[in-house]
Amino acid sequence: MATIDREWPLRRHWPDIAWALFAVLNLAGMIVFATWETVPFHFIWVSLTILYGFRVWSNGRTAAALAFVIVATGVVLTIDFVRGQQQPDELTEVPLMAAMFLAMVWHARRRLAVIDELEKVSEANLQLLDRERRFVQDASHELRTPITVALGQVELIFRTTEDPQLREDAGIAVEELMRLRRLSDRLLLLASFEEAPATTFPTEIDGLATDVIRRWSATSRNWTRGPLARGTVRVDPERVGLALDALVDNAVKHTRPGDRIELSTWRSGGIAGIRVVDEGSGIDPQQLEGIFDRFARSDAGRARGSGGVGLGLAIVRAVAEAHGGTVRATSRLGRGSTFELILPLADGGPSLPGSASPPGSAPADHEDHRATHDPARSAEPVQPGS
Repeated sequence: MATIDREWPLRRHWPDIAWALFAVLNLAGMIVFATWETVPFHFIWVSLTILYGFRVWSNGRTAAALAFVIVATGVVLTIDFVRGQQQPDELTEVPLMAAMFLAMVWHARRRLAVIDELEKVSEANLQLLDRERRFVQDASHELRTPITVALGQVELIFRTTEDPQLREDAGIAVEELMRLRRLSDRLLLLASFEEAPATTFPTEIDGLATDVIRRWSATSRNWTRGPLARGTVRVDPERVGLALDALVDNAVKHTRPGDRIELSTWRSGGIAGIRVVDEGSGIDPQQLEGIFDRFARSDAGRARGSGGVGLGLAIVRAVAEAHGGTVRATSRLGRGSTFELILPLADGGPSLPGSASPPGSAPADHEDHRATHDPARSAEPVQPGS
């Protein structure tokens, strides 16, 4: 261990030692080859400047190195001038090269200060995000108990009271407490989804789509099963299932009974996607860009009325990004919307002929998507409970 401690400073400072030897050799060259001293002179100064750009010494070491080079090169040039081997204007090279080196010092220290500031900001942001995540998790846990207690008491009043006004007020309180509980649960889910899943399994993407159709087929919508491309993704099925439920739930909230909701899958290259298409009210283009942000709502009034808290699509994005994927949406007011959950394929293999929809083609324009996927020809109606 003692040997390592003695050798470590030498290994750490070997560039400085190598430069010092290089500078001494060039000083000797200036003395021996006086008529050609311009070359070794510039070698010393240029190498010092380059080395400082990488090392950025402390102020004391910088001043010492600069003083040494100024004195050493200045003395050699002065001796040669006195001997008549150099012109007097050669002496002006020393302050000029010193100024060039000081300019490098200024730029290097300015860059180092910026890098240090960026690192501090980055570290502060990471700590802030960690504190925010822990706060959301702790707050969601702590809110569960009082919400449950209050909900139980209000439900008891709702069931036992004979006063119509009190019953109506209790019903409103129950709805709001239920919404608050859903908000707490989704915040907790969102905080946990921001981290990569600990356990993933190879899962068929068409199976994920089929499962979500089966879960939602009892809801009064015109459910159709579009083309189902096959592909294996490595995911946490429970998390992805919750994300798909959030996409379908969003489609249900923005459609009416009898409106069509179609689910399909595609694969292309090393990615695959699950597509949810609805014939609902659509989304304003100005709101579409931030639709996956937390607490974003395309229709705030109706979202509140239907129990939404503006976190469903944020959960979809968090799940997708935790699995190395992404989400996207296209929509037209009054014509419906298309949402896609895109995931990397487990094998990263090429697309299957005839089973893929290029990732940018179908959802690029929702109207075109309807023209190429006529449910009467390409989509299979889903019966409730199928």
